[in-house]
Amino acid sequence: MSQKSWIQRYKKHRKSPIRYGDIDQLTRPADIQKSVTFRLQLLGLVIVLLMATVLFRLYQVQVIDQQHYQRGLEIYTRRFQTVTTPRGEIKDRFGEILVTNSEQLAITYLPPLRVTDKEKWDLAYLFADNFEVSTANLRIRDLKDLFIMLHNDEANKLISDSEWSDYRSGQLSDNDIYLLKINRITETMLERFDDRTRRAFVVKQAMDMPTGGREKTIKLNASKAEVAYLVENSNLYRGFSVSVNWSREYPQGATLRTVMGSVSTSQQGLPAERLLSYLAMDYARNENVGRSGLELMYEDVLRGARSVYSLSYDSEGIGKLDTVIEGAKGFDIVTTFDIGWQLYAEEAVKRILEANANNINRKYMDRIYFVITEPSTGDVLVAVGIRRTETGFITDSTMTYTNAFAPGSSIKGATVYMGLAENVIRPGEIIRDEPIKIRDTELKKSHRNLGLVNELTALSMSSNVYMFHIAMRLGGAVYEYDGPLRINLNAFNTMRNYYSQFGLGTNTQIDLPNEQTGYKGAANLGGHLLDFAIGQYDTYTTMQLAQYAATVANNGIRMKLRTVKEAYQSSTEFMVYQNVPEVLSMLSNDSAIRRVQQGFRLCVTDGLCRGFLSGMKTTVAAKTGTAESVTATGLSSPNNTLVGYAPYNRPEVSFACAVPNAWNDRQQANICLQITAEILKYRYE
Repeated sequence: MSQKSWIQRYKKHRKSPIRYGDIDQLTRPADIQKSVTFRLQLLGLVIVLLMATVLFRLYQVQVIDQQHYQRGLEIYTRRFQTVTTPRGEIKDRFGEILVTNSEQLAITYLPPLRVTDKEKWDLAYLFADNFEVSTANLRIRDLKDLFIMLHNDEANKLISDSEWSDYRSGQLSDNDIYLLKINRITETMLERFDDRTRRAFVVKQAMDMPTGGREKTIKLNASKAEVAYLVENSNLYRGFSVSVNWSREYPQGATLRTVMGSVSTSQQGLPAERLLSYLAMDYARNENVGRSGLELMYEDVLRGARSVYSLSYDSEGIGKLDTVIEGAKGFDIVTTFDIGWQLYAEEAVKRILEANANNINRKYMDRIYFVITEPSTGDVLVAVGIRRTETGFITDSTMTYTNAFAPGSSIKGATVYMGLAENVIRPGEIIRDEPIKIRDTELKKSHRNLGLVNELTALSMSSNVYMFHIAMRLGGAVYEYDGPLRINLNAFNTMRNYYSQFGLGTNTQIDLPNEQTGYKGAANLGGHLLDFAIGQYDTYTTMQLAQYAATVANNGIRMKLRTVKEAYQSSTEFMVYQNVPEVLSMLSNDSAIRRVQQGFRLCVTDGLCRGFLSGMKTTVAAKTGTAESVTATGLSSPNNTLVGYAPYNRPEVSFACAVPNAWNDRQQANICLQITAEILKYRYE
């Protein structure tokens, strides 16, 4: 195109009108630039506001709230030391002390900061040189660990090259190598440890014991002289100090000691079987807790409110404790026991055991159990368990609810009640007491032929035959001399159900751990049901027999047995806990229970319970029992039992006596009659 033509086209274009679309195209870049500028300004404003907020929060945290967060940091990083306060005392129903506390000085160790193992060993040797340290509890395994600790190179030589090769290849673990060393260290190797080293090792073990950052107990029962020496030379024993512990004291000696239970020491700490539950309740691992008996059952009442101290370190790295929470003594417990009667009963039992020690007809009789309860409340007043040994007497009242045996005829009251309640016998029904014969079995009979008896004379004279007929009728059997005995085996369950309503064969629900219910016979032959009805099949504890007697005395109302009445704060005598008497079950047939009561009374006035009991100033109702039994060596030696209550018209106490293996070669009188009369004299004569 020529230059002239191009100029003409340009002039023509300039003269043409401008269109709307062309203006929009020209203004669009300007609008985009304005939008971007606005957004950048808005973003900048947001950033400025955020920075201002951050700066304000930093100022607030570091300046305004500095003390608040500093306190929070101290609390978060602070380590606490808990100290067990004295446990509550345990008293009898009249306020006599059964368990109290005694102050005990202890030497403790709180590791300073940055202490080395060598420094610990030096302190351990120094402590062993100047304080009495026992090595009685030092085991061979502990000494083998000491050998590995002090002579590791020599211990390594006990491992063969092939075993080290297996270790490096991963076929043997660290624990495998450790166990190999332990097994190969001989007692000869351990002889190089002199007494000083062994005592120092005991101290070192205590210093290294894990306690969650708390003080470690090095020596319990420290003497005042030892404490004075430690205080005077505190600069030599860095980290050692003196604290006050509390141990349990038993003013009544062995009496009821096992029922009261035991408490762990700070060295024993929490029992392994309940470790997790105690830790979940914020117990320290080295805390004193109840391990058995009432100490265990009422741990939450007896334990004191622990003192809490915060642990800090000074400029020299020595730990110090500052009080955070002041502790408080545990609550005192009032038990149901009558300690005066308990002591009297134990002495009576010991006298009778000692008097029969050389009786050739009672040569296997070495223990007596006796329980007295209050029928209307279930209170256990006396619980005696005494065993004679060659070296003396062992007193252990827990045997009254952990040791079970065949009771014999003393449970016939429950059998008569069952017969009347099930309408298999009528009140006053007479049955001839003569031997019965079941095919392919020996004669089953009473201790003698009693002739015509009703349910009352059957109780007073202890008729086995009367009870056999109740059992046979209960099982739907028709008795025929020398015929087969076809019994509905559901009768076993029926009989156990009735017995359990009296407390036999079931938990008395006494507030003590480890109660046993006895052995339930497994063979269900017809003849066994007859044995069951006279107390020669299932086994029961003395405590169960006592609850059975109390149920009869209490007109068929079975009370839960209890050994604790209440707990209160010693400083204010404000009651904090009450163990209210509780009804477990009630027998429904009033007329039947009255017939049993009459039979028990008749036993004392006209039956086998005469003599010791009939001559007492108070009216007693009772039932004797004799059960076939054998000694540990398999020799025949029957048990004697006795249950009852007094006074007859308004029962105040019920009792149960049990004497396993009471006689052997020649039948002797039921010794429980003498024992019971002697013990009841405390109250009634």
